[in-house]
Amino acid sequence: MGWTAPRTWVAGEVITKAMLDEQIRDNELAMFSSGVHAVSMIPLPVEPLTAASASIALPANDDLAHLGVITVPLSITVKSLQYYVSAGGGATTAIRIAIYTEDGATKVIDVVDACGACAASIRTVDVVPDTVLTPGNYIVWIGHSVYSTSAKSVIRFTYDVTFNPHVANEPDLSGTLTIAGGLGAAPATIDIDAFTSVAGALIPEVRLIGAA
Repeated sequence: MGWTAPRTWVAGEVITKAMLDEQIRDNELAMFSSGVHAVSMIPLPVEPLTAASASIALPANDDLAHLGVITVPLSITVKSLQYYVSAGGGATTAIRIAIYTEDGATKVIDVVDACGACAASIRTVDVVPDTVLTPGNYIVWIGHSVYSTSAKSVIRFTYDVTFNPHVANEPDLSGTLTIAGGLGAAPATIDIDAFTSVAGALIPEVRLIGAA
């Protein structure tokens, strides 16, 4: 079905189911099929980028996460995400990636990749259940869910660290956060005022994969 021009409603008009289906349901479906949504994207950090992406080692432990604020420009129903590992790790290494709302109050995605000592490669991790991300800013969170023998390196964005002053009660644009008890489980919420802003902190480069 195609797009129908918006109706000009008349005062006192009796609105039928068919009218509502045409104007709301059918037009939303037409918008979805015409590309107003996204089926794949690499969300960018909200702070300025200064160079090409680079490989950087995650912390050599399993209780320190890297975080960074990214922006999602279009709605996307996320079925899986991809990231790139470049080196390191041992047989039991696992990487956890979580995505939170900008205020840290809601965890919207939480996945674990048992990557072990895999070779440099793009890794695909299923997101179950499918998760809708609406346009806005989000916090992406990454670290060793299981640390084994050596730190795993992942591709991250390079950004302008001078544009990252701390503002009370607001998240730093990137930094680290210690998780009590380790990263074996991503907490349901995170304290956005507890980031430690550090030079060269990681903002993971992730690709969100949706469905048409």
